Amino acid sequence: MRFFGESDVLAGPTVPVVVDALEAVLAHEAQGTAWNVDKTMSTWPTEAGRASAHGLGAVDLTAGLAIFKTWVNTPAGASALLTMFDATDGTALGVAEAGTAGALRTAAISGVATRYLADPDADELALLGAGRQALRQVEAIAAVRPLRRVRLWNRSTAGAQALAERIRDDLGLPVEVAATVDAATRDAPIVTTITRADEPFLAAHHLAAGAHLNAVGAILPTHAELAPDVLAASALTVVDSEANARRGSRELREHLGADPAADWGSVHALAELVAGKTVRPPTPRLTVFKGMGMGLSDLAVADLLVGGQR
Repeated sequence: MRFFGESDVLAGPTVPVVVDALEAVLAHEAQGTAWNVDKTMSTWPTEAGRASAHGLGAVDLTAGLAIFKTWVNTPAGASALLTMFDATDGTALGVAEAGTAGALRTAAISGVATRYLADPDADELALLGAGRQALRQVEAIAAVRPLRRVRLWNRSTAGAQALAERIRDDLGLPVEVAATVDAATRDAPIVTTITRADEPFLAAHHLAAGAHLNAVGAILPTHAELAPDVLAASALTVVDSEANARRGSRELREHLGADPAADWGSVHALAELVAGKTVRPPTPRLTVFKGMGMGLSDLAVADLLVGGQR
C-alpha cells in the first residue's frame, strides 16, 4: 500500500487530465457501473466559528476501484484523507493526503460542467472568491474554454490581488480585480463562485443573459451564495449528486422545498449531460451547476494516483 503526501499529489495529475478522467467516470455513472456513497457530515460551534466533519465515498466497477474520503474543516485549519481499495479483492491500494486532491477534484467538476453548459464561444471568466481552491478553478475553466481574461472579486482586496498575481504568473492569463460583484460579473459568459459565504451575495441581475454559473461554494446546509432569483432564472440546473444536494444545499432546498417528497425533477445530474441524456438549451437565460462534492470526483483523482501500480 502506497502513501501519497501532498507533494506526491502536486507532482501527479494536472487539472486538465483530471477533468478528462472525471468525465470518463461520469460516463460510467450514467452506464450504471459507478456510483457514490452518499455524503455524511456533522457541524459544531467553536470560538472562531463553525467547524464540520465530512465523509463520502464511491465505487467504479469499470475502474475496479472503491474509495473513501474523510475530512475535518475548522476555522483554525483543515485536513483530509483519501483511502483507496481494489473493488475486486478489497486490497488496500493507498492513502493520500487530500488537500491538493480535493482542490483538483472540485476544479475538475467545474471544468466538466463548463464543458457541457457554457456557451461554446465563452472566453471570459468571473471568479468570485480567492481562497485556496480558487486558482485551480481558473485552471479548470481554461482547460475547456479559451479564456482571454479573468475578472476577480473577493471580499478581501488583498486576497484578490494576491490571487491575481498567481493567475498571471502560473497560468499566463490577463486578470482584472473588480471592486464589486457587479463589476466582476457584468457581461461575463462564465461565472464561478468558490466562497464560504453564509448569506447570498449573487443575484440574477448580476448574471448576463446566456451565462453559465458554477456555484461550488456553500456546501454546508447553513450557507448560501445565491439569492433565490438565481435558481428561478435558470433554464437548466445541474448537480453532481442529487442525494448530496438534497441534504446539504440550502439554496436548492429553499428553491425546491426541503420536504423529502419535493419534486426535484427540474434538477439534472451532470452524468446525464455527459451521456447525452440531457443537453444545454440553445439559448438559455442562465445555466447553473451546483456542486456539493461527491465521491466519484475523488475517485477520478484516486484512479490517476494508483492506476499505474495495479
